[in-house]
Amino acid sequence: MGDSYFHVVSEDARHGLYQSSEATAGPWDGRLQHGGPPTALSVRAAERAAGDATGRTDLVAVRISAEFVGPVPVDTLEVRADVVRVARSAVLVQTVISAQGRDCLQARTWLVRDLDTSAVAHTTIPRHPADGLPGSGASFPYADSIEWRAEQGSVSEIGPGRLWGRQRLSIVADEPPGGLQQVALIADTASGVSSELDWQAWSFVNVDLDVHIARPIVGPWVLLDARTQLGGNGSALTTSTVSDVAGQLGCTAQTLVLAPRSRP
Repeated sequence: MGDSYFHVVSEDARHGLYQSSEATAGPWDGRLQHGGPPTALSVRAAERAAGDATGRTDLVAVRISAEFVGPVPVDTLEVRADVVRVARSAVLVQTVISAQGRDCLQARTWLVRDLDTSAVAHTTIPRHPADGLPGSGASFPYADSIEWRAEQGSVSEIGPGRLWGRQRLSIVADEPPGGLQQVALIADTASGVSSELDWQAWSFVNVDLDVHIARPIVGPWVLLDARTQLGGNGSALTTSTVSDVAGQLGCTAQTLVLAPRSRP
């Protein structure tokens, strides 16, 4: 599986080519990526572009809104980043990932300046992933690249789920991930762990992923407390509360497109 999800072919601060590893492959088709790795790669590109545009090292990525405008293949990806807005307290970066001559993922990432506001921060209850918990209940390349500990439910069970995840691979080789990268990598799993439909009878692919965090992550573990609301018009909504070992961290949302794979 290697030591990272992507290997750098070439890159500068605003553009790069990356070879996808087999660990990026998702559950629906082994030729297509799970949404987590390319979303995390988009965050990384935004962080690099913001630092290059401003020369600042005090910017923290706190939100990404990603749109999957096409399936992301397990192939060489081109990533482009454009700085949309630079202000004293925040920077907005737009990224586009393309492969095989077409755009696959478009995203906007906000980064805010790091300022000590601990005196007014909400107190949250620390959480810890207990030893001996079961795994995710699924096995495919991306899922196998994460250490999972399920407090409630699993990918193979119907209903809400509460699942810890810790990445085993770096996003890019020999580089520690930023906090929003860590959360984005795990967050796309929310729709799987809280599935309300039989995977064999239905597909429920998400067309977007929104991730918000209120502060930098503490430690390597990310907890998704996820649930899915099914609609009657071919769509659904997955939302999750995100926590780390220090307590509640943020939230995620995904729009799902429902389609029967066979007669349910």
